Formats: sequence, structure tokens, C-alpha cells
Amino acid sequence: MKKNLILIIILLLIIILGGFHVAESVKSCSIKNTPFLIDDSLKLFKPFKVKDALSSLEANIASSVLLNEDKKIILYEKNLNQKAAIASLTKLMTAVIVMDNYPLDSKIDLNDNMLMSLRRSTNLVIGEHMTIKDLLYIMLIESNNNAAEYLASKIDRSNFMILMNEKAKKLKMKNTYFVNPHGLDENNGDYNASSAKDLTILVSEIIKNYPLIKDILSNYKYKLVTEEGNVYNLTNTNILLEEVPYETWGKTGYTEKANGCLILMTNTPSDDIIINIIINSDDRFEEMKNLTNWTLNAFSF
Repeated sequence: MKKNLILIIILLLIIILGGFHVAESVKSCSIKNTPFLIDDSLKLFKPFKVKDALSSLEANIASSVLLNEDKKIILYEKNLNQKAAIASLTKLMTAVIVMDNYPLDSKIDLNDNMLMSLRRSTNLVIGEHMTIKDLLYIMLIESNNNAAEYLASKIDRSNFMILMNEKAKKLKMKNTYFVNPHGLDENNGDYNASSAKDLTILVSEIIKNYPLIKDILSNYKYKLVTEEGNVYNLTNTNILLEEVPYETWGKTGYTEKANGCLILMTNTPSDDIIINIIINSDDRFEEMKNLTNWTLNAFSF
């Protein structure tokens, strides 16, 4: 009798433990085969792809990267790590170094000697005492090369270039090197170079620590009146600010070596930021529209 009772108890324990094991196995399989986490919040894995891949872009380099808290999630990539000329995308780093080293209300006395070998080709008033902040607006919105040279010259141009390259190393931008503060190709064949991955790192840093750069580049039209009363009616080189139906910002670039370049930031419905990059394109604006539209429609955020 006692032996039978013991056998029954053992059998019951086996059945109970076996059932528990099966339940855990089913739960484990459910996690692997659905986009849902099995917990109280039932959160969807994001972003969740809902559309086929983007047809190939003609641009030599292209990427779309989602910033979600401290994570960078690649949504699209083409030659993400390839080193290439970046033209006036350079001015993003120039603005970072300016803000790291100059009080925005300090002034620069504009003169032709500051332009080095760069030809003066803008309507900046020689002899004017212009604030750093005003020059930042002119440099970023108009992609003004002379303004970049004036800003770099304030602490000596060669030292400014050292700071730009040191910042790139600090940010672990491994395929990036700068030879000037504006992005034009040098007469000796040198040029500023970076990669889509490195530029994503730089833009992430700007979003986190340099909100003024975003604020400036969000303006398509901007009327600047200097302290000395000179008026500059600025128009952004980024025509997509007028064409896209959502709030955005970014930076353009073009040289013969770099061809068309463009960085454009967009926001998801959940207010995460997507960094879109096009480099070496014959039609940077049209390709950027294709990339951003596909990204926003191909994923559930």
C-alpha cells in the first residue's frame, strides 16, 4: 500500500514538472516567432519592417540610420564605411569647433587677409565687426565659404584644422580627415573626406550637444541684421526645407570631386530621429526624397 502511494506521488510530480516544462517551451517559441515581447507591456519590436527594400539609389554612398536613445539602428545602407569627399558637409564640424572654442557674442573684424588663398566671392562687408553667431548663420544657411574661413582664422587657421581633426578622432570618426574649414577641393588635389558612418556619428553629437546648429539649419529663409546695421537676407541651399511636408533640417554639399551631397534629418511618429545621408549623387535632392519617403513608409515606428 505504501509502495503504491509513493509511486502515485512520483507519477504526479513527473506530470506536473513535465507540464511546466512544456508551457515554458511554448512561451519560448512564442517569443522567437512573433514581434511581441511576452511581458505586461506587450511592446512591439521597433522599427518593424513592413515594406520591401528600397530600389537601388544611384548615389555612390547612402544611408539611413535611426537614433533610438543611445542606439543607432541601420535602416538602409550603401557603402556605409566608404571614404569619400564630402564638400560642404564639412561645415558641420566647423560649426562644432567654433562653438567649442568661441563665445557666440565675440566679434571678428572681417578683412581680406583672413581669406588666405580663397577668393572673396560673397557680399560680406569687409571691415565689419561681425559676431561669431552671425557668421555661423551665414556659413550654415548659405553654405558660405568665406564665413568658414573667417571663423577658422580667429584662432589661427592651422590650429583650427588641428582642432577639427582632433575632434574627429575623439568621436572615433575613423575615415574622416579635414584639410580646410569649408569643404572646397584644394588646388593640390587634397580634399576633406569622411564616410556615411562617420557623418552619422557627427550628426548624433550635434543633436545631443549643439542644438543651435539644428536651429540654424532649420531655417529656409532668414533675415539677419548685424549690430552695425547691415542686412543679410539668407536663403538655405537645402531646397527640401520648402518641399517636404514635415519639419526637418540638414546640410548640403557640392564639389566636382564630391558631386552632390546631402544630409537630412527626419522624425518618426514616435519622435525618434532618422539621419539620412546621400554622397556622390547626380541628383541629391530627388534621391534624398526617395530615401526619406521609403524609410518613413517601409517601417512601423
